[in-house]
Amino acid sequence: MSENTDSRYKMSLMTFLFFSIAGGGFVLKGVVSQYTEWGGNSWLLYAFASLLYAIPYTFMIIEFSSIKKLRESESGYQSWLNLVLGRKMGFIAGFFYFYVNIFYFVDLLPNVITYFIYTFSSDVDFVSGLLNQTWFKPIISIASIALFWLATWVSMKGPKWLSRLLSFAGYAGFALTMIFIISAVYKLSSGTVMFNGTPIIPEYVHHIDLSWSKIASMSWALQSLGGLEALAAYKRNIRGGERNFKIGLILNVFIFSIIIITSSLLMNMILPAEEASKLGLLSAIYVAFQQLDFPIWWTNVIALFLMITTLCGSLMLWTSAPVKMLFVDAPKGIFGHKLSEVNSEGTPINALKMQGVVVTIIIILFMLGQFNSGMNSILIAVRNLDGGAATLPVIFMIVGYVKLRWKSNNPDFERDFHFLGKSRTWSLLSIVPIAIIFIASTIAALVPGPASWDENFVGSLIQLILGPVSIIAVFGYCMFSYNKWKVKNPDDNSYFNKI
Repeated sequence: MSENTDSRYKMSLMTFLFFSIAGGGFVLKGVVSQYTEWGGNSWLLYAFASLLYAIPYTFMIIEFSSIKKLRESESGYQSWLNLVLGRKMGFIAGFFYFYVNIFYFVDLLPNVITYFIYTFSSDVDFVSGLLNQTWFKPIISIASIALFWLATWVSMKGPKWLSRLLSFAGYAGFALTMIFIISAVYKLSSGTVMFNGTPIIPEYVHHIDLSWSKIASMSWALQSLGGLEALAAYKRNIRGGERNFKIGLILNVFIFSIIIITSSLLMNMILPAEEASKLGLLSAIYVAFQQLDFPIWWTNVIALFLMITTLCGSLMLWTSAPVKMLFVDAPKGIFGHKLSEVNSEGTPINALKMQGVVVTIIIILFMLGQFNSGMNSILIAVRNLDGGAATLPVIFMIVGYVKLRWKSNNPDFERDFHFLGKSRTWSLLSIVPIAIIFIASTIAALVPGPASWDENFVGSLIQLILGPVSIIAVFGYCMFSYNKWKVKNPDDNSYFNKI
């Protein structure tokens, strides 16, 4: 280990915990967004997603991270798959993790703009009307691009800046959620909650709709419960090393799952599902707080909280982590010297700049395709594109985990931890539900359904191009780049690069 690595910035377990909570999308907005789509069944969706996906997946990550041969790896995800699936597939998986994450920004950035506007105006009808104006959409695009470049600049400062902003955002997001939970429990203990003079009768299990759009929106819940594998890129920046990294992941998944399911249940009791559906992704959260007797000006406070947690939390982490995961442990020289070059903290500065250019182009293309759509339709389209793309890296992880357990006696795979013991049977059975759910939601989210084509043919075509078509093109590019690199570097069989 180099002196630079030894002297790198170290964060505490508590900082890492809230760092990861912020990065995992831990804000109440995600719960409310899912409620507008799944209604009374949203808590059930989160409960199954936690039990069948989030908890097993967290222990899968811990098992991968305990592989002794990769202890000095900087990126985690890519080096794990380099070892288990081979250098070529590991590189392709790492590139996809970087590439599909770009769609997250197309989803996240317009939301930040809406939070900014709601910070200054509590008039839901006025803000919704403004955001749906055709002339205002270019402004949203320009502001989104500017925000992303701000996040890129912060990411270049390395883990010290990131950990401060992300832990602050984690505390803020946690505080907003706890305010909601405490207020909802207090309101419910005081008597029946009303909506427009009618008592609310919660419906915890409604008719389960498995239409194309509903299956596609399952990816939103999967995405909000995932992403912890990205934190392995900062494993060596946490005091206590491997042990505290594992503790942070386990605490995160259990705290996150319990509170998000609780919040979903409370939403059933304070806001009718059909009303939330009408309000859509833009306004439902503000009306939920109004239902708890918060004053109108509290809308501005919520929006400010959301803007801070999204901008300083999710945006900052996902601007930096996937880039680091790809470019730090990609085959040396495959992207040229400049893009792979890192500073003393392991941050690839030039790669971050390149990512900024790509994100700028995609935001412009997507907004052009959705120019004539309503803002809620745009947000649903980008959430589907983002959620569907975000599931692809997990599918690579599932394939890698199957091989890891199937060939568990391989000396290269020696590790300190085995999820559900050393027997193959239970560990492999535990990932069957994950595989089925992810494959179904990925296809439904990336390929626009019949209703989407009827509503907006051009927008659906661009979504298809940005989604499945671009993914096939990226796969081809990765295969070509790796084969070209291997011809020049036939003797390079390293699993990760030391810095």
